[in-house]
Amino acid sequence: MLACSLYSLVLLAACCVFAIPPKEGSDNDAEKQYMVTNLPGLHENIDDDFKPIMFSGQLELFPENNTNYFFWKFSDPNMPKDSIYSNRTIFWLNGGPGCSSMDGALLETGPFRIDKSQKVIMNNGSWHKVGDIIYVDQPVGTGFSYGEQDKLLHDLDEMAFYFLKFMQEYYKLYPQDVGNDIYFAGESYAGQYIPYIADAIIKRNARLSTEETRYNLKGLLIGNGWVSPNEQSLAYLPFFINKNLINKDNPQWMQLLKSHENCQKIVDKIDSHFNDDTLNPLEVDSSQCESILTDLLRVTMDRNAAHTKESCINMYDYTLRDSYPSCGMNWPSELPDVTSFLRNEDVKHDLNLKKMKTWHECSSRVGTNFNARKSRPSVHLLPDLLEHIPIILFNGANDIICNEEGVLRYINKLEWNGHKGFENSDAQIDWIHEDKNVGYILHERNLTFINIYNSSHMVPYDLPDVSRALMDIITGNYDRRQDEGGKPSFITYPIGVKIKGVTEETTPQLNSTNSSSSNSSSKAEKEEEEEPSINKFIRLVQLAVILIVIWGVYILYASYKARPSPVSKKASRSGTRKKNVQWADQVSSIQGEENFSSPSSSSSSPPPPPLPPAPPSSKKGFIAKTLDKLRSKDSRGTYSRAQGEDYIDDIELGDSIPEGTLDDFIIDSDDEREEHQSGSDNVHGKHKETGST
Repeated sequence: MLACSLYSLVLLAACCVFAIPPKEGSDNDAEKQYMVTNLPGLHENIDDDFKPIMFSGQLELFPENNTNYFFWKFSDPNMPKDSIYSNRTIFWLNGGPGCSSMDGALLETGPFRIDKSQKVIMNNGSWHKVGDIIYVDQPVGTGFSYGEQDKLLHDLDEMAFYFLKFMQEYYKLYPQDVGNDIYFAGESYAGQYIPYIADAIIKRNARLSTEETRYNLKGLLIGNGWVSPNEQSLAYLPFFINKNLINKDNPQWMQLLKSHENCQKIVDKIDSHFNDDTLNPLEVDSSQCESILTDLLRVTMDRNAAHTKESCINMYDYTLRDSYPSCGMNWPSELPDVTSFLRNEDVKHDLNLKKMKTWHECSSRVGTNFNARKSRPSVHLLPDLLEHIPIILFNGANDIICNEEGVLRYINKLEWNGHKGFENSDAQIDWIHEDKNVGYILHERNLTFINIYNSSHMVPYDLPDVSRALMDIITGNYDRRQDEGGKPSFITYPIGVKIKGVTEETTPQLNSTNSSSSNSSSKAEKEEEEEPSINKFIRLVQLAVILIVIWGVYILYASYKARPSPVSKKASRSGTRKKNVQWADQVSSIQGEENFSSPSSSSSSPPPPPLPPAPPSSKKGFIAKTLDKLRSKDSRGTYSRAQGEDYIDDIELGDSIPEGTLDDFIIDSDDEREEHQSGSDNVHGKHKETGST
C-alpha cells in the first residue's frame, strides 16, 4: 500500500509539472534569479492591476574584464496577447555620458515614482503599458553597472559594440523576446548613443545568414537629443533673446556676440566637409561652442538673489530657477528621494545586485573617459538610418540645452531620402491629446519632429501620459483630421480610451521600410504564433495520459483492498491507527490525521460473505475501469486552494504562496561592497560638459 501511495504521489507531482502551462519565462531557471517581487511601497501603494512583472540585476557581458550591465525590465501582466502593444520591447537610455537610466525608470517613463518616504508610488503615464520597457545603465561604470576601472569606454563605436553584447546576453535570458519589435528611446546624450546602436543593429542584421535571428528594429525616439553639438550650440543666444532672458543692454553683450561668431566659423568649416568620410577634428571637440551656454548662464545671473536657489536660470527648463553655478543641476526636486531609494540596502537586494555599488545619478569618471574623440557626431548616421526605420525627434519647448531651434537647425541641413531638410517647414501639424493641443509636428520621409508645449528637457517627467502617446505616433496608432480651415492634426488617446488599427487612410507612413529585416523575421514570427497552440496540445495529451495512469493505479489499489480476506487476518489489524491521506482521491474527505476503526475491527462482527463471481459481461479492462471512474460522481479527489489575506498570487511561480515568504524567492547577493570614492560623481552633471540626461 505504501508503494502504491508513493507511486500515486509521484504521478500527481508529474501531473502538476506537466499539466499547468508555463507562464512566459517560467521554464528558464536562469532568469528567475533576476525576478523582483518586493520593493518599499509596492504592496501598499500600487494597485494589483497596475503592478508590473519585474526583472532586474547586473548581467555579465565579458567575464575577462568583469563587465556587468545593470538592467530593470517592466512588463504589463494584464496585456492581452492580441493587443497592439504586445510583442514589443522598448530599450530606454539616459545620457550624460555616464548618467543612470534609473532617472528614466523612476522620474520619467517607468511605472513608479518615489515619494518623500522613499517608497514607490504609481506613475499613471508609464510606458510599460505600451510595451515591455527595459532600462539599462551603460556604458561601463554608469549607475549600478560596473567593470574593471581601466576598462572604461571612450568612443561611440565601442559603446555600441558593448550594447549589442548586452542584447545578446539579454536574449539568452529572455529568448521569448527575441522576435519582438524593438524600439529605442532616450534623451539628451542618448541622441549619440541611440543612432550608433541602431546603426550597429542594422549592420549586424545585414551580416547574418537567412537562418540566423535578426533583431526586429522598428524605430527610434530621441527626446531633446544632443545630436549635432556645434550646430545646436548656435541656438543658445537666439533662444535667450526670443524668451526675453537677455537683451542688448547686458554689459557682456559684445563678448557673447564674439563667442557666437567664433562658433559660427567652426560650424562653417564643418559644413564645408560635412559629407566627407574622414573624421573632422573640429566636430569631435565642441567645447568652444558649448561655452556659449556657460557664458549666458553666468551673465544672466540675478545678483540680487546671489547665494539663493533663485539666482540662475535652469538650463533644463527656462521657467525655473536654481542656485548658481548649478543652474538646473539640483533639478528635479525628487532626485534626492530617488538617490536615497537606490542607496537603500534592502532595495539593492530587491533589485538582485551582485555587487553592492553605491548609486550615483551621474559618474564624472565615466563622463571624463567617454570623450568620443574618435567618433563622428551621430547626425551623420541619420540619413542612412532613415532609409530603414522611422525616427521621432521630440523636444520639450522649455528646454535650453537641447532646444527646439537647435534641432531644427541641423535637420534643415540634413539630406535624407532624396531631399534636404523639411520641404515645407511651415506645414505644422497640431498634436491633439485628450482634446488639448499639446504640441506641433513636422513629418516628412520617415522623420518626425515634435515640439511639446509646457515641458522641459525631460518631457516624460512633466507630461508622462502625453509622452507615452509618442509610441502611438511612431506606430501609426492615431487619427488624422483637418479643421475647417484645412489645418491637419494628429489625434492620440489615453490608454484604454481608443485603440485604433493602422490604416492608410488615417496614418502617414511612419512604419519601418527595412523590408529585409521584416521579411527575415516573418518565419520566426510565424513559428512563434504556432508554438503556443502546439504546446497547449502537448500539455493536454500529457495531462490525459497522466490522469489515466493515476486513476488506473487507484482502481488496482481499490480492487486489492476489496478482495476477500480471513477474519483472523483482519482482526489482527484492528484497533486505532492513522489513515494515510491519498492526494488523488481522499484529500477532501480527511481533515488532518483522524483515528478510525475498520469495519472488521470488532470481534463480534460476522465475517463478510464471499463476493459472488462477476458475470463475464461485467469484467472490465484497465481503460474501461478508468473511464467508469472518471464518469462517477464521487466528489473525492478535490481540494480547495488556500484563500485569504495571508496569500497572494505570485506571477512567476503560478501558485499562491504565503506573502511572508516572497523574499525567499529573491537571490540575495553576497558580493563585495564598492568603496566610496572621495568627492562628487557629478562633475558636469546630467548632460555632457554641462548638465543632465
